[in-house]
Amino acid sequence: MAMEATTVTRELIWRRVMDELGFEHARVRRGQEGTELSGVVLVAEQGAPLRAEYSVVCDDAWRTRRVSVTQSWRGERRTLALEHDGEGHWRKDGQVAEELEGCTDVDLGLSPSTNALPINRLRLQEGATAAIRAAWVRFPALEVVPARQGYARVGPARYRYESLESGFNALLDVDAEGLPIEYAGVWRRLAEGPAAPASVSQTFVDALMSAGPSKELGDAAATFGWLVGGWAGTIQDHDADGSVRQSEGEWWFHWVLEGRALQDVFIVPSRNAPAPSGPGANRRYGTTVRTFDRTTGKWQITWVSPTGGAINRLAGGREGDRLVLLGEHHGKPIRWSFSDIGPDRFTWRGEVQDEAGQWGLQSRFDMRRIA
Repeated sequence: MAMEATTVTRELIWRRVMDELGFEHARVRRGQEGTELSGVVLVAEQGAPLRAEYSVVCDDAWRTRRVSVTQSWRGERRTLALEHDGEGHWRKDGQVAEELEGCTDVDLGLSPSTNALPINRLRLQEGATAAIRAAWVRFPALEVVPARQGYARVGPARYRYESLESGFNALLDVDAEGLPIEYAGVWRRLAEGPAAPASVSQTFVDALMSAGPSKELGDAAATFGWLVGGWAGTIQDHDADGSVRQSEGEWWFHWVLEGRALQDVFIVPSRNAPAPSGPGANRRYGTTVRTFDRTTGKWQITWVSPTGGAINRLAGGREGDRLVLLGEHHGKPIRWSFSDIGPDRFTWRGEVQDEAGQWGLQSRFDMRRIA
């Protein structure tokens, strides 16, 4: 679901009065197809700064559909992506999340804004109550667990929230859009007003990038989904005369096009490295788009390099503990493969086949995760 034809955009700031250790700056975008809540939460967590950026996209009935969270805490950056079909079926980071079956809303444990989701979805009459099952995101663990919650409308603009498991309850005074003004004893709104239009560059990024893989990909999303994030490492180019050229590079991956494709940006040398010089220097700046072909069961890969003038197309997938992609460049078979795959590392090898059918190494990238 795209957030197009935006008609209302607001910004709000809350302070966590419970302990005076946090703030949230949120943005609300409402359009013909639904609502997006997004924002940044800054809190002191166990004596360390914690920053959480989030986006929650709902359909026009306020049903949670897509959630993305990026958390930075104690030198570590972690991400979370949730998808909901609107009927109680969830995916977490591209995988079926059976433990969340039947959950109707997401509840970000650090944010008061997500209380607006069940309030607007349920639209309780004054005096009415409802019990829900929410996908509760716990920070800083970034775990998602089902949570039984209750909402009661006790006044024209007042609700009582209750955790049906712990017994915690609090009164919420809300505005016309169900967004908390006073979350008694926990959060208090400090400011609200119209938001400035997003920049053209940010609008483009929002249109391109996706919180996670589309459910259409199913289990195939896991083939390359582990790459999402940032990588840096050593790049070696092996020339025909046996010489090796080496430099440092960076590689960034993200889901795009409503999660139907995975795109990367590959940069050599790294932006924080000295510019290369001389005719033999390594220099790459390009992008790859990966899409899954259900008819063949293979991933289709298109690499575009404006600096080198190359456009390569390959296809393949998992072979044992490697990812192998085959294609052709200047009439010669080429093979790209990911090996030595771990949670924070991988090796990428680029090879070309000679007339005798032997594979020769042209490039080797040893990468480590940085985000």
